[in-house]
Amino acid sequence: KFKSMEVKGIAVKTIQAFVKEKFPGEYNLWMESLPQESRSIIDNRISLTSWYPLESSLIIPTKLIGDMFYNDISQGAFELGIYSSVMAIKGVYKMLVMVSSPSFIVNRASTIMSSYYRPCVMEITKRAKEIAVLSIVDFPKPSVIVDYRIFGWIKNTMEFSKFKNPKVEMVKSMGKGDSTTDYVIRWSE
Repeated sequence: KFKSMEVKGIAVKTIQAFVKEKFPGEYNLWMESLPQESRSIIDNRISLTSWYPLESSLIIPTKLIGDMFYNDISQGAFELGIYSSVMAIKGVYKMLVMVSSPSFIVNRASTIMSSYYRPCVMEITKRAKEIAVLSIVDFPKPSVIVDYRIFGWIKNTMEFSKFKNPKVEMVKSMGKGDSTTDYVIRWSE
């Protein structure tokens, strides 16, 4: 049985900003296509630090983005993850990402993702020279949308950092039935 899942407001806020920036002509149609509960969350002032129901505030709006603009929910979620990373890097994380070691960024990514979703546990399950595996090991209501959004976020964050030749792959997905969601991160020192 799934626990009630929630997402931090900052993740919800980027959804609205993404559609307004990338698809301004379709923003109103997208909003009107959302179910009432999702629309009222997105349309009201979103507190960046408050918690919102995962399904109605992130899953449903992101699925609609994928369906309407990409004809692929995974691609829509991935693009939204990239956008969310760009917004974070423009703000508080910019200097942190630019000056930190690959190990520090990987550690930080697992902490950040665990603080965006609850309950959620993301851990570094493998670490070696120039490789790490970040794994979501506890996420009571698995979702391909969440898996791909996090994938886009990690991939863009690593590419922005001072890593040389960063490569990020999602090799397992809880949303697709695997026991964990695993992101393999490789780089050159």
